[in-house]
Amino acid sequence: MRPLWRCRRCGHPWPCGAAKVALLIEHRSSPVSLFLYLASCLHDAIEDLHQLHPSDTGSAADIFDRFLGWPARHHHSYRVATRKSPNEEEPS
Repeated sequence: MRPLWRCRRCGHPWPCGAAKVALLIEHRSSPVSLFLYLASCLHDAIEDLHQLHPSDTGSAADIFDRFLGWPARHHHSYRVATRKSPNEEEPS
C-alpha cells in the first residue's frame, strides 16, 4: 500500500516476511535484478514517507536495511569481503 509502504495482506511494513520469501523465489535466478528492484523501491519509499511525515522519516540505516540489507544476508555472493592490508601476508 503506497505511499505508506505497508503490505496489502498483513499490514506490516513492506517488504514483510511473506513478501521477502516471494521476492527471493521470484528472483532466485537473478539476484542482481532483486537488488535493482529493491533499490528503486527504496528510492520511492524515501520520497513517499518523507512527504507523509517530513519530520519523522526514520533513520537512513533502518530504511536501507528494510529494503536492501536483508537480501544481502541471503545471498553470500553479495557480502562484502574484507581485504587484507598490504602489510599482511597470506599464509603459506
